[in-house]
Amino acid sequence: MLDFLKAPENLYLILFFVVPGLVIVYVRSRFISGRTPSHTENVLGYLVLSLLYYSIILPLVEQALGIREPWVARAGTWIVLTLVGPALFGLLLGVWAQKEWGVWVADKIGLSTIHVIPAAWDWRFSKMPRGGMFVMVTLTSGERVAGLFGAKSFASSDTSERDLFLEEEYNVDGDKWEARPAKVGILIPVKEVRYVEFWEP
Repeated sequence: MLDFLKAPENLYLILFFVVPGLVIVYVRSRFISGRTPSHTENVLGYLVLSLLYYSIILPLVEQALGIREPWVARAGTWIVLTLVGPALFGLLLGVWAQKEWGVWVADKIGLSTIHVIPAAWDWRFSKMPRGGMFVMVTLTSGERVAGLFGAKSFASSDTSERDLFLEEEYNVDGDKWEARPAKVGILIPVKEVRYVEFWEP
């Protein structure tokens, strides 16, 4: 589709119209979970984001085009516009998505939106409080595993392998949660998970 971008003489087009979008998507993806499309699938998305970014900073682009000498100032200006600016824009979009400000705005004007996080698994584990939460996993065998999902725990966002690591396993007796004498973490493969329950610490 965009085979002309592969030609060496069109390298500057890639630099100015694809790289900013790529940087924006990369930085934004650090703040949300879920599948990131491959670069070949997403070239058009990079181009659209780059054009959106340039439309916002158009006055700065006009000034940058006017810089001819010294070459260091010209190069520095374009590095800022094609790398640093998109990184900041991606940061803004990432925070916007994570804080769900767009959902809040849409709700205020009576609209519903498609959530940027594609799966409940990703959404729930991305919303864990800083202090962590107690989690109880019911396995396919009917057994239950309880533990603390804290800063050293991990829930995979890979759609093909949503495994779960709890940094500290707990013994549960009725409503009583008790840490094991030895601090033991546990890895649970997704194929063993029937459902997961959450408790505030």
